[in-house]
Formats: sequence, C-alpha cells, structure tokens
Amino acid sequence: MANHYICTDVYTVRAGDTLYSIAQRYQVEVDLLMRANRVRNPYNLRIGTKLCIPGPAENTPVPQPLPEVEPEESEEPQGGVPAGCKTVHTVKMGDTLYMIAKMHHISLDALMRANPDIDPYNLRIGTNLCIPE
Repeated sequence: MANHYICTDVYTVRAGDTLYSIAQRYQVEVDLLMRANRVRNPYNLRIGTKLCIPGPAENTPVPQPLPEVEPEESEEPQGGVPAGCKTVHTVKMGDTLYMIAKMHHISLDALMRANPDIDPYNLRIGTNLCIPE
C-alpha cells in the first residue's frame, strides 16, 4: 500500500476489540492502522477511542468492512463437556483469561495449557474454553 493514505472510515473502539480484529474487519494491515493512528502500544486500546481506518489516497477501490457476526449464546457447548475438562466457559464481552481463571479457581497457566489454540490477546466472544479438572 502506498505511503499516502486517507481516512476512509472512523471506527469507535468497543470492549473486546483488538487492533488485529479491527484491521481484519476493514482489510488493512495492523502496522498501517497503527501508523495512521499513532498507536505505540497495540495492546493498550481504550474503549471509546476513535480510530482512522486508512485507505489508499489514489483512485483505487476501497474494500468494504466485513459484516459483524453475532455469536450464538449458549450455556452448554454442543456435545457436552470435552474429556479432561471439568466444565466449559463460554467467553462473554469483557472477559479476560485472567478473570476466567480466577472465577474458576485455577491458575492462568493451567487455563492456557488446557486451551493451547487460544490467542490471549484476541479472545473472541462466544469461544468455548475448557476449564481443566
């Protein structure tokens, strides 16, 4: 992408957002999103912050944001509780791995070992986490 860009949209940061998820939604690179908004620490987004969504300054088509998909709310995962799990926790808005571990009286390390495919910096609402025995 060129060094020159314009703001093609403005996005207001919400709970659970990450620069990566916003960049994916608008189909822009994370480093370009950071440069356009002078973000130094990508892990310190504040709810309510307005971000410039950069696009090319030339007369090129601008990709449209992908529609948001609302996760289905369910208390129990389909198929019951997986082997090795005491229970399953469905991630809700505002949840963090630390908070979930504390709520279930387990260590953060144990929670992360039981869920090796989970990105702790991009926890998605609706994800089912194994709470180990």
